[in-house]
Amino acid sequence: MAKNEVAKKQNTEVAVFDESILLADAGAGLENVTRDDLIIPRLSILQALSPQVNKRDGAYIEGAEQGSIFDNVANSVHDGATGLIVVPISFRKAHLEWKADRGGFVADHGPDSSCLEGLTRGSRGEYLTAEGNEIVPTSEFYVFVVGEDGSFTSASISMSKSQSKKARQWNAMMTRLQIDVNGQRVPAASFWTAYLLSTVPEENDQGSWFGWSIKMLYDAQSGGIIQNLPNGKEIYLAARAFREQIKAGEVKVSQDTDGETF
Repeated sequence: MAKNEVAKKQNTEVAVFDESILLADAGAGLENVTRDDLIIPRLSILQALSPQVNKRDGAYIEGAEQGSIFDNVANSVHDGATGLIVVPISFRKAHLEWKADRGGFVADHGPDSSCLEGLTRGSRGEYLTAEGNEIVPTSEFYVFVVGEDGSFTSASISMSKSQSKKARQWNAMMTRLQIDVNGQRVPAASFWTAYLLSTVPEENDQGSWFGWSIKMLYDAQSGGIIQNLPNGKEIYLAARAFREQIKAGEVKVSQDTDGETF
């Protein structure tokens, strides 16, 4: 049989593959995976000292640069200037403890600020433990990241230190948004609209870094994600369900990344 005939036969076999088998195998091999076995990625901004931008570091990612948005579960980066479309679903305050010198994540002390009591204050006002770790008050947003085709995945975005003001601004944008429902003016759910999150250079007298830029995509009259995103209704309903999982404590965030130092 000629080579091109073999290729043609193989292509035909792929084309006529019985799709009922694929349907029967949907989810096969994942039967024993529960919510306890899943984590959602944490999205962060790569900085000058991030190992992912250093070609001599084992953690280097091809194409990564300062200002890239890093997904610590997929170990991938997104262009920071282009940004990501996200739908915010839930918010919480957290106190995250990190080892010194980018040594990694230690613990999530939750929203209670009592963990800061009695700690030493560093030269920049940071909270330092007796072990030399730093506890960072952090604003944490649970979101869906939405693709151009309407596909969506869950993620977490943490904002602390220089980005704390951005977190407050984002919360203000969400809490001020009101929509008309059956003639009534009511506060919109946080997942009623979507935002473009990109990265921008920032600086002060202590140095320079990249921070978040947050832009609302759909105003109160536009119909939100339901009218403006592919699969918008599906995304909205999935966000409602995901919010309930978060409230029930069924969602775990991967903290396997460096603490933000900017």
